[in-house]
Amino acid sequence: MLASLLFLGSGTSIFAQAKKTLPKKQPPAKIIKKEPEEPRKDNFTVMETQEIRFKGTDEELVTYFMQNVAFDGASIASNAEGEVMLSFAVNFDSTVVNPVVVKKFGYGVDEQMVELVKPLKFVPAKMNGVLIRQNHMISIPLRAYKK
Repeated sequence: MLASLLFLGSGTSIFAQAKKTLPKKQPPAKIIKKEPEEPRKDNFTVMETQEIRFKGTDEELVTYFMQNVAFDGASIASNAEGEVMLSFAVNFDSTVVNPVVVKKFGYGVDEQMVELVKPLKFVPAKMNGVLIRQNHMISIPLRAYKK
């Protein structure tokens, strides 16, 4: 180890030194004057959206389902309580298509809810002023009891 230190410290180099070259001078850049551009008026995009909503109030929607669903004897006897969650698409002409039960209540109520939602009319969604088809999900609380 001592011998290698003496060799490195002797001032001799085993590597050849690279010849340093100076960079070539570049010709001066030409300055081109451009006419000023008009400022852009649309430097960002504004998206105007409107979500789907029922034409009435939410209370009217729940009342509609509660008044029109028919509970069977088993559900009334057991005082069944829960909710039905429906997913469906609303076309640009306000019609409901492809209703699907996401969360079931049971007792045959789910199939009734699908049939009850089909004739409803919703205010369709808008994007930048254009009516579009959009998926929507609603949850309806239900309770079966004797009248």
